[in-house]
Amino acid sequence: MKKIIVFDLDGVLFDSIDSIEKNMHDMYPGFTKEIFQELACGNFHEEIKKFPIQKKQETEEETAERELSYSKTKSKVPMYTGSKELLEELHQNGHILVLNTSTFNYNCLPLLERSNIISLFDFLATADVSKSKVDKFKMIEKKYNLSNKDFLFITDTLGDIREADIANIPTVAVTWGQHDRSYFTREEHKNLIGIVDSFEQLKDFIFNY
Repeated sequence: MKKIIVFDLDGVLFDSIDSIEKNMHDMYPGFTKEIFQELACGNFHEEIKKFPIQKKQETEEETAERELSYSKTKSKVPMYTGSKELLEELHQNGHILVLNTSTFNYNCLPLLERSNIISLFDFLATADVSKSKVDKFKMIEKKYNLSNKDFLFITDTLGDIREADIANIPTVAVTWGQHDRSYFTREEHKNLIGIVDSFEQLKDFIFNY
């Protein structure tokens, strides 16, 4: 039976974590890698509101210039080796591919188009759809009228695992993105059904799931 394979974008398919961190530092001069790692332990859009980090004062023109520069940089980040091949093989085998990402369209669509993979996805649940991945999981379930056991979510952060847990979506964590294995094993989540270290392992897990 075909499955709905839901992918996170940054840190799973694209090697974009460093560019995101640099952009955050440009906005918040006190931003550190440690803060970035902790933000990813929850919903990014909600967690950033809680951290006592002073945002840099910018004019509208400066903000527009920074966002344009970031978008250009982000649109050029590479896919991880093996990611495109996996997407193509899943698509060819009849699996439905969906994106559930905290990224907005303007920082997501150019990346997907440049990499020639946008047509592989049946639905793009970006931050423009909702900033809550829990809400987007519910939208995805409703859209395809399938039970959560017919879904598989692929992510690289503890925060995503927590949101998928609330939505009761079976989840596989990859170790090549933002968080390493130590984050995924620091607490128990009934929805976390696997941790993989390579695209070959991920491919085997999906096809044997």
